[in-house]
Amino acid sequence: MLNRGISPNAVTYICGLKACGSLRAIKKGEEFHDEISRKGLLGESILLGTALVDMYAKCGFLAKAEQVHAGLRSRDVVSWSALIGGYSQQGQGEQALKCYEQMQQERVSPNAVTMLSVLKACGSIGAADKGEQFHDEINRQGWLKTDPILGTAVVDMYVKCNALVKAQEVLQILPVQSSASWYALVAGYVEHGQAEQALNCYKSMKSNGIYPDSVTFLGLLKACGNAGAIDMGKQIHEEIDREEMFRKDIVLGNALVDMYAKCGAFGEALLVFDKLPARDVFSWSALISAYAQQDLGEQAWSCFECMQLEGISPNTVTFMSILKACGNIRDVSRGVLIHEQITTQGLLENDAALGTALVDMYVKCGDLLRAQEILEEQAVKNVASYNALIAGCIDQGNASEAMHHFEQMKYNGLSPDVITYCNILKACGSMQSAKKGEQVHHEISTHGLLETDAVLGSSLIKMYVNCGAFIKAKQVFDELPLQDVDSWNAVIMCYTQQDKAEDALSLFKKMKQKGISPDETTFVCALQACGYMGSAGLQSGEELFCEAARRGLLEGNTVLGATLIDMYVKCGVLRKAHEVLETLPTRDAVTWNALLVGYAQQGRGEQALLIFEKMQEEGYHPNAVTFSCILKACGSVRASNVGEKIHNEVAAQGLLENDVVLGTSLVDMYAKCSALCKAKKIFEGLSVQNVISWNALIAGYALQGHGDQALACFEKMQNEGISPDTVTFLCMLKSCGSIGAVDKGEQIHDEITRQGLLKNNIELGNALVDMYAKCGALTKAQQVFAQLPVRNVVSWNSLITGYAHEGQAEAALNCFEKMQQERFFPNVLTFLSILKACSTLGAADIAEDIHDEIARYQVMEYDIILGTALVDMYAKCGALLKAQNVLEGLPTKTVVPWNALIKGCAQHGQSKQAITLFKSLQSKNLSPDPVTFACILKACGSMGLVDDAYAHFTSMSAMYGIEPDLEHYNCMVDIFGRAGHLSKAVDLIQRMPSVFYSLALWSALLGACAKWGDVNVGKWAFEHAIELDKSDGAAYVLMTNIYADAGMQEDAKRIEAMRIERQKSKEYEIDGKNFHVHYRYVS
Repeated sequence: MLNRGISPNAVTYICGLKACGSLRAIKKGEEFHDEISRKGLLGESILLGTALVDMYAKCGFLAKAEQVHAGLRSRDVVSWSALIGGYSQQGQGEQALKCYEQMQQERVSPNAVTMLSVLKACGSIGAADKGEQFHDEINRQGWLKTDPILGTAVVDMYVKCNALVKAQEVLQILPVQSSASWYALVAGYVEHGQAEQALNCYKSMKSNGIYPDSVTFLGLLKACGNAGAIDMGKQIHEEIDREEMFRKDIVLGNALVDMYAKCGAFGEALLVFDKLPARDVFSWSALISAYAQQDLGEQAWSCFECMQLEGISPNTVTFMSILKACGNIRDVSRGVLIHEQITTQGLLENDAALGTALVDMYVKCGDLLRAQEILEEQAVKNVASYNALIAGCIDQGNASEAMHHFEQMKYNGLSPDVITYCNILKACGSMQSAKKGEQVHHEISTHGLLETDAVLGSSLIKMYVNCGAFIKAKQVFDELPLQDVDSWNAVIMCYTQQDKAEDALSLFKKMKQKGISPDETTFVCALQACGYMGSAGLQSGEELFCEAARRGLLEGNTVLGATLIDMYVKCGVLRKAHEVLETLPTRDAVTWNALLVGYAQQGRGEQALLIFEKMQEEGYHPNAVTFSCILKACGSVRASNVGEKIHNEVAAQGLLENDVVLGTSLVDMYAKCSALCKAKKIFEGLSVQNVISWNALIAGYALQGHGDQALACFEKMQNEGISPDTVTFLCMLKSCGSIGAVDKGEQIHDEITRQGLLKNNIELGNALVDMYAKCGALTKAQQVFAQLPVRNVVSWNSLITGYAHEGQAEAALNCFEKMQQERFFPNVLTFLSILKACSTLGAADIAEDIHDEIARYQVMEYDIILGTALVDMYAKCGALLKAQNVLEGLPTKTVVPWNALIKGCAQHGQSKQAITLFKSLQSKNLSPDPVTFACILKACGSMGLVDDAYAHFTSMSAMYGIEPDLEHYNCMVDIFGRAGHLSKAVDLIQRMPSVFYSLALWSALLGACAKWGDVNVGKWAFEHAIELDKSDGAAYVLMTNIYADAGMQEDAKRIEAMRIERQKSKEYEIDGKNFHVHYRYVS
């Protein structure tokens, strides 16, 4: 037309704009808009303005559509309907209804087209009440009598609002019941999971003389696929077969493939696919799309290749599906190939959805830079593309970049949707920026989105919780117009994180009272609350467990199972935690980890190692968390050989490269196993050395009594720009106390004071008191104690223990008396501390006064630990008769105080009495525990009762189900060795779990070999000892003596030379870089 010199008029532009809207050709539409504006045609034709509004709305540019609409000289029902229809089509129901209200305020009456749009809007947001008002208005106007399309729209609105009874009532009274209105109702029943009603409705439809056509079948199959209603889908398939429509209509065949595939029935889908008379791009796309949706990326890719081999070119839908598949399997190389095909075909120019799919693929593959480039190159930018990019930034921990894209999106004239706001609230939470979160909150409230979307309310609560604004989170919850299960979960979690466990459980009960059914997440939060309550929450936790089981929530839910195990662990019931693991229908690394963490935290390292072995035997593969837990267990029992195997496995899997937590766990394990050189080597190889990893190394030096190295490490840490935290200072104060470095302790004290840490951390104050006390600076300890802004019983205990440690029993007692005068009531730990002090001094007479004080407070009546401490103290002081009197007077009889008395008897040479007590314990129906057997084995050993000792040893597992641990094996080997039964000792060692091999074990055997002159066994023991620790001097000395006593002088000299060489090497390793350090503090 233009080539012939004919100028377009208003009608031409109207037609052109309509074409642009249907094709979503926004670029061409904007060109038409510019021409229209340049020619001044908008002022002459209201129809042209309406066509512009309609074009922008259909292209998804609603802000631009509203801008054009606002500038119209005259706005009639057609222009308003175009704008309202645009919002409805784009799923922005709230905005559509607001537009409708503005239209009425301008006294513009709606027509049938307007009503179609607002009914669609009501359906999209579930606004049944508002929809009913529109239904009444339609009845008043009498439009249902003449417009069957409007009748179908009313039925569809009620269906989408889940008012299915109302929808059926409307359908029954419609003057014209079309197949479309029946389809809307049948599809509604399908989508809401009411298969039986759907079938009845389908039969009623046919009995009313309305037989579904291809279009109806297509809609029903789509509904079945979306709802996963495969049984209904199969019946429709049978109907299609009976009508022989399948062979005539490839579209129906494709719909059947799509339905079966979406239901996950790929076998049936492939059978239909193979029977298709002809396969086109839509057939293949249905299959590829379903594979992608089901996260079966490789199968999707295979289909895509087969399709191309058959000479069928992919369309936009195919490309979108295969891009999703590439993203799912994180295969960026294949994604790039698809991108090149799309670019070659020029499909990106006018297809925003395809651009969004590309952005999403690159985001999922971790290439955010390329994703951003695609977005910036898009001719048509949309909200979905920005949502994909923002979500990718958050997933990769770059919340600030996500905020930047959020602002850029708004700058480009795009309105954020619910998904955008949910993502950006997550970003605010991860940044802990409550201020920015409040701004976003204000935006959401301004648009009235909280009134219609419960998900946004939950996201707001979670954001405030993550920012630590708990009061604000609760306020948001109380004001939410829609409180669904997610919002309840968020606020329950809020209380749990504040250690308000009882309030969290009260909310759980209130939630059920309001008719909200708890889901898996609710039970996880509630069980966590029970765990935080300790033993007080055990009963509630077990009730929750039973309820979750009744609801069938434990089936296949490993997170809930792991939380249940964790709850029992925190309540101190490890046996029950173990039972839960054994009975869970589904187990994985997460559930095993929960139990391993429990044993590790409770100091039950040996049991943790056995559980770890069992986990692997049952075919469960450990992950980074598992390895961290088991390394902690290795450290607690000094199982360096197992720890080293874990180290090798971790290194083989390449887990140390980016996991500083796992690296720190290795440092901690080696440090606790006294392998400080290895700990330091691991530390130096960490990709990131943060304050936590430094703390692990410093704590290791402090724990092993290497205070000098701890101080040197502390100085180096500061030189590298790492600021110490509270844990660092606690470790350093412990180190200073252990080596008596009071001057360095004072420097650290000054820094703690300068940072104002004593105002908010009583633990640091107590550590300072303890440090000065251990350094013998009791005057300074007393000064710090006096200046503490807050004192607690631990503060007093630190001072009391300090006096007792220095032999100042009277000062300790005076301190105890002053504590009471200042109305600090002693607790169990106070009494335990002062009893320990008395025990250290051997002051039984002073302890009797404390005993009287304990009786006065009547705390021993309910605290078996304190009673046991009294028994232990008297026993250690040699007052065995008093110890026995206390034992007999205890209200609760447990094995622990018996152990203390048996141990005391053995230590004071009363082994015979110890054995008598053991028999008496059994006669009182008390089951001995591992400690009991350790004591009785030592008693038997001191009397040379080898057979009795071995009988007790074997009865542990045979009669009491107690697996011997490291101490029992060491003791038994020592007994055999002392008696000269070296073959029995060797046999026992070869039968025991290798995790219990230790230096103490091999040293005991070496000592026995030296005593009895057994060179062969000695050599075997020596080799194992130096395998554990090449620098163990005692092993070299014992082996040298064994060879010398056997007249093997050359061998003795060789071992002595090895010892000297290893000693030099050890000194070099210890001194090395940290030797001759001048202490100084770097702020």
